Formats: sequence, C-alpha cells, structure tokens
Amino acid sequence: MSLFNGARARAIRLEAGVCIEGLAAAAGVSPNTVRTAESGKHQPRPRVAAALAKALGVALRDLAVPGERPTLREIRHRLGLTQAEIARRVGLGRQMVSRVERGVGGVGSPHLWANAYELTPSQWMSAHRASQDLARKDVAIRTHRRKARKGGRE
Repeated sequence: MSLFNGARARAIRLEAGVCIEGLAAAAGVSPNTVRTAESGKHQPRPRVAAALAKALGVALRDLAVPGERPTLREIRHRLGLTQAEIARRVGLGRQMVSRVERGVGGVGSPHLWANAYELTPSQWMSAHRASQDLARKDVAIRTHRRKARKGGRE
C-alpha cells in the first residue's frame, strides 16, 4: 500500500474497543508489530498491513494515507499476486514486470496490463505514473546523498 496510516489504524482499533494484544492476536502478528505500525516508526510489510486491515474489519485502502496513489507493486501485493503470476497474465517474463513496476520503460498494450492488475486502463495508468514518480524520487534522493558525501563536488 502507498503509506500505512498508523494513526487511522489506532483510531479504528480504539473505536472498536480492542487492545493492542487483541489486534495482534487477531492479525497473527506480535504486539510490538502493532505498536510500531500504529506509531508510524515503521511501515508494515504488505502482508502485515493486510492482516491488520482484515483483523480490524476494514479494507486495506482504508488504512492508506489519503491522497497517496498506489504503485503497481502495491496493487499487486493487495491482490496477493507474485510478479511471475502477473507475467503469466500479460504473457511476458517476470523481469519485464519488475521493470514496469519499478517505473522503467513503457508498455505496448496498457489494456492487457490493466487486466492483469484487475484495474481499468485509467487506474492502471495512474498506478504506472505513481511507480515512475517513485523511481524518479528514489534517484533524486540517491543523487542528493551522493553529492552530500562528496561535499557538494561533482
């Protein structure tokens, strides 16, 4: 998912009158995992986020930070699919799925890809752009860090 909204999860848990230990048991995770997810110190893995949402009785998207567009990888995780399964759906190799999910390169038939991710073509294009935006952001962060290590010389 885009970003797990720990404060939202905590509010839903408290509204339901469930203690941390109870949510942890229902989700099959440790109480410390619930604490760190709710505090925002760490983003839970997709499997954990899905388990928390299910235990809280809400859709996973209800625990996402508002306004965040999900990436293709996040959507695939929500569906519980692997890259190999998406690759079979589009008739290409897993490496191509990896490249597309990382925002590298385009695709020839967006409708086919949209079907593979169980999205409309416009939803798929939005998620693809989110994947590309994330890739650009990662490059910018790495470039900034590299420059900072070199003392701004380049």
